[in-house]
Amino acid sequence: MQETVAPHLPYIVIFNLLVVSTVLIGLGIAATARPLKELPEGRQNAAELVLEWFVTQARRMDPGSVRLIAPFLATLFLLIFASNLLALLPVPLLKIPPTAYFSVPLGLALVSVLGGVAMSASVRGIGSALKHLVWPNPLQLVGEASHTLSLSLRLYGNIGAGVLVAALAAQAAPYGLPLVIDALELIPAVVQPVVFTLLTASFLSTAVHREPGPGKGGEPTTKLKPGSPLSLESGRAQ
Repeated sequence: MQETVAPHLPYIVIFNLLVVSTVLIGLGIAATARPLKELPEGRQNAAELVLEWFVTQARRMDPGSVRLIAPFLATLFLLIFASNLLALLPVPLLKIPPTAYFSVPLGLALVSVLGGVAMSASVRGIGSALKHLVWPNPLQLVGEASHTLSLSLRLYGNIGAGVLVAALAAQAAPYGLPLVIDALELIPAVVQPVVFTLLTASFLSTAVHREPGPGKGGEPTTKLKPGSPLSLESGRAQ
């Protein structure tokens, strides 16, 4: 079986990644198919429950860029998490998680780092974003490269090792032991997306940080009266 699959492995990995992406897009469309309600219920309630943590993380970084940062973090987490879960499926070809092969974690890490630079340019301006890469330490570029390697190698090492152990266990004891290995694989399948997302959030927090000052992320120069509708509603909208 392995000798038959090996020549086609890159295509299988791409196909499985497309399957995961299609499922996530379908779930997103289904969750937002109906008009949103002020009092969520059913699918809307489940979708808001999933997104609440990402919105909280984005609001801590920059309250004015929640709509930009939260979907980015949520997409990375859900894509990695759903890809990891493929290892638990009893379908031979779909049982190959894309994150177990280095090209996919490397691509996700590049999206994480380059996405941080792009968001920094959107929030702070292109000049400030480029300055962040070389100032105050010109070796900051080396740090960005090391972030890319650390994110990709951590994800690849944990998920790839689990797939390798599961394959060896299936050859040594086809009955019973693979179920135990699959149960243990749930731990890295859940932990690694969280770690990847938290590290990405940490990089983003530094990239989009604004220096305190009037009109530049600091306190507003105009104080709103307690009765003003913006004093409460603006905070809720963010």
